[in-house]
Amino acid sequence: MTAIPTRNEHSNIVTSFAESVISGEAPAGALFRLACERHLRDLSSQSEWIFDEATASRLFRFFNRLKHYKGEWAGQPIALQPFQAFMIGSLFGWRSRETGLRRFRQCYLEQPRGQGKSTLAAGVALWLAFFDKEPGAEVYCCATHRAQAKITWEAARQMVLRSGLKNRIKVRVNNLHELQTASKLEPLGADADTLDGLRPNGVVLDEIHAMKSTNMMDVMTTATGTRRQPLVFEITTAGVGQVGVCWDHHEYTSKVLRGIVDDPTWFGAIIGADPDDDWRDPVVWRKANPNLGVSVKEDDLARKCQQAEHIGTAEPEFRRLHLGQWVQQLDRYISMADWDKAENAEPINRDSLRGMPCVIGLDVSSKFDFTAAVAIFNVDNRVVVVPTIWAPESIVEQSRRALVPLDAWRRAGYLKTTPGNVIDQSFIRREINEMAKEWKVKEIAFDSWNAMSLATELESDGLHAIEVRQGFKTLSEPTKELSALLATGRLQHGGHPVLRWMADNMVVRSDANGNIAPDKQRASEKIDAIVALIMALSRKNGLTGRQASGLKSRGLIVL
Repeated sequence: MTAIPTRNEHSNIVTSFAESVISGEAPAGALFRLACERHLRDLSSQSEWIFDEATASRLFRFFNRLKHYKGEWAGQPIALQPFQAFMIGSLFGWRSRETGLRRFRQCYLEQPRGQGKSTLAAGVALWLAFFDKEPGAEVYCCATHRAQAKITWEAARQMVLRSGLKNRIKVRVNNLHELQTASKLEPLGADADTLDGLRPNGVVLDEIHAMKSTNMMDVMTTATGTRRQPLVFEITTAGVGQVGVCWDHHEYTSKVLRGIVDDPTWFGAIIGADPDDDWRDPVVWRKANPNLGVSVKEDDLARKCQQAEHIGTAEPEFRRLHLGQWVQQLDRYISMADWDKAENAEPINRDSLRGMPCVIGLDVSSKFDFTAAVAIFNVDNRVVVVPTIWAPESIVEQSRRALVPLDAWRRAGYLKTTPGNVIDQSFIRREINEMAKEWKVKEIAFDSWNAMSLATELESDGLHAIEVRQGFKTLSEPTKELSALLATGRLQHGGHPVLRWMADNMVVRSDANGNIAPDKQRASEKIDAIVALIMALSRKNGLTGRQASGLKSRGLIVL
């Protein structure tokens, strides 16, 4: 590894790296470039913050005292690479001009694999616990599960054992502590029995893209309030899907770096290829992997890239883990870039649809899940989509701390609830009959699973219900048509957030003949409203007056 600069060189390493990125000498993605621009901009401003080069230098020397414990550098001092020195030096070097306390209180670092994530996290944890001059320091290495949390903690333990620190820091099975200052460093998982009573001055959150709930993050960040200069240090690879705490923090970091949000206490560095970069280009690999040639080997990336080119399921993981590109679904079907096109997301004037003919796709859930009725209209050679999505009240109440914002969607009117713990089909029946008063409902396309009784009742109400079986024969063409409509900007969904979430979750199954159909079993989350939309598209011809064909059974058309 490149040797750490001498003491006299320390003062320039953070700023010189930032300048090398801006000049193009050091390849970097747009968001990492913005982090460097922020540092240089802040240096030239006369604000309440000042960059303390001496403090940054102390951190560099501290890391250099620690030793690697595995791999080709086992036993050697840790020499921070320039991009790592930029992040650590920025994080700890910026101070309050008035009080001298640390400027940054929350840190979000996102980077591909192989960039020394665990090394940085372990070193930061040790510094905060035993070298930050915080009496009674409490620092926790946190993750979704304790086993994940112990990865960073174990790296810190090994550093203590191999770096001449064990005389000062005592090592126990799940605890590092210093008796003189009553300080400690421990691993902690979200699956712990209790998180109450903690007063951390340091929290290291590892792989937050895997967090299924904000509970641990909420508890740990709010518990730091009694400390002078606490630091929450988040470090992660890119994630899957644009819903959840990791994506929220990615987006917030992006807004801070772009100057949209003014938060001087939030430090962010996002290392990765830009969304439109060609993941097969070795130049892009270098931009996303500043440690290429050190801990990341180019021949290994080339081998994995070749596999990703020929194994479809390997592409998203290669891009996510090695290029830092967020992917929507590991085997997603719908292009969210197409979904978010301005012409597709154009707002819908519902009043203009009054009295117009429509087809409704109806996907009725089991008693404890989502139900969706998606109406489609043919307007000026475009398909206009009006979804209505229901869930039992209990699901929304139980999800208040989950990553999917069901409660917020309900309050905004995008998600309706039926009373109690189960879907009330009589409630759904009444609402569909209200739709029939607003529009000319030509057909209701439904899946017989869970819906035969409701469909029969709707028939008795004078509506025309058609069963659409969930096989390749009936669903392949409308599923492909959905993708084509999005690509050409002819599916106006109005930006409905619940429908977008389900589109983001959409995966398909296929047969040997290239036919496809939605696959609820393999989807990472719910896709009910997209299935309803596809069923409606399967009956789109009903909007032109063409009559359904098929066998009648119990008053229903069965396809």
